[in-house]
Amino acid sequence: MRRWTKTGVATAGLCAMMVLNAGPAFADGVYHSSHYDLNAVGAAPLRSGFVENIHANGPNVYAHEVYVVVGASPMTSYDVTIAVYVQDPACSTTPLQIVTATLTTDAGGSGRADAFFSPEDADGLRGASHGAIWSLSVSGAPVYQTDCSTIVLD
Repeated sequence: MRRWTKTGVATAGLCAMMVLNAGPAFADGVYHSSHYDLNAVGAAPLRSGFVENIHANGPNVYAHEVYVVVGASPMTSYDVTIAVYVQDPACSTTPLQIVTATLTTDAGGSGRADAFFSPEDADGLRGASHGAIWSLSVSGAPVYQTDCSTIVLD
């Protein structure tokens, strides 16, 4: 049987207090990480898919986006694009189209891609709310996309 020493008990207690007193840590004070589901356009196969939009708001990485599909078309390369509706959270105007990555699926139809944005990439868009729709396209035709979502850039 293992016996706890006074030092071991004190260390465990200190660790527990640190965990219990730790609040949520957000890198960006305005817009935190957001998860957006990808939906199939038409009859495209898709078990699940999402975009994770993480605003690190750091000096080198302003934002990090993760794109994931499971059960999509196998062995297919998709252009990932974000349509930014500048100062239009309803996504009703002509968007700024930004190709961010290429996502390629494996034989099972799963794939992942990442995009990183510098603070300079967000110049001209900061200090406002914008609409955004992410899409995965083949030959310019959207196959998967998110609903219109509001992003806030500080």
